[in-house]
Formats: sequence, C-alpha cells, structure tokens
Amino acid sequence: MINRQDSLCFQYDDLLKLLRWQWRGGMDLGKFQNAFEQLADFSRQHRITRWLADTSDMPLVGSDEQNWLGEHWLPQFPRLGVSRIGLVLPLSLHNVLVVEHLMFDDQHYMPANVQFFSDTPAALDWLTDSSPRIKLLENEWLLGTGANAQIR
Repeated sequence: MINRQDSLCFQYDDLLKLLRWQWRGGMDLGKFQNAFEQLADFSRQHRITRWLADTSDMPLVGSDEQNWLGEHWLPQFPRLGVSRIGLVLPLSLHNVLVVEHLMFDDQHYMPANVQFFSDTPAALDWLTDSSPRIKLLENEWLLGTGANAQIR
C-alpha cells in the first residue's frame, strides 16, 4: 500500500509490519511537524515494528525542525514500538550531521536497532531478513511513486 501525504510518500506492509517513508518536496516547520506526527500515528495504529526511513532527498532541515524533533517528537518515539530502523542517509552533509546529532545525543534514548545505509535495497534487505517479499515491495514502490522501472 502506497500513500502520499503532502510532503511524504510511504508504503506499508502488514505482514512485515514495515513502514517505508521518503520525504517529497519542500519543507517548512508545519509540513515537517505534520509529516512526523502522521508517521507516529500510523506506526501506533498499525503496530509497526520496522521503519525504512529514506532521508536521501530530504531538503535541508532547519534549526526549528531540529529543535521540534528533539524536544517534542523523539521523546515519544520509544512508545511507538519500532524496534528496527534502516535509515538511508541524506545526500546533504548538513542533514547527515543533523541525523547524527539527534540519534546520538545523550538526551535521547533510541530503543531501536538502527542501521545506516547508502541505498534503499540494502536497507530493505536488512529490515526484512532477505524476505522474498522484497521484489513485490520494490515494484509496488516504483509503480506507486511514479517510477516506471520494475525489479525482476
């Protein structure tokens, strides 16, 4: 299942309890907050245990977004039940530093097993323990996000 919400595109797989998301488009504080609240609500509602967070194309994250994420959103993350995160690193060095600061800051407790990747296929393989569903998920993602290639 592929959903598009304002600045967010996400895919949900019930069998794997996997939520894959990627930022699309511009960013402002309101869009940022709304997107991350949607991710939290959806994860709680569907008892998601695995996230594939593709931050590769995310626009520069400003200080307002960083502060909100660190002060308001990250403290609730342990209650979501997400135990594994495959994080596709941003292409922007600025955003890589933001991710590292938020993930490894002493004030935040990250209860999930987080692995960093440079591409989504490797992250998906790790998250799904090389599930045969990978091809189906990749094809669904490509078709649902407007790409025309298929994985064989």
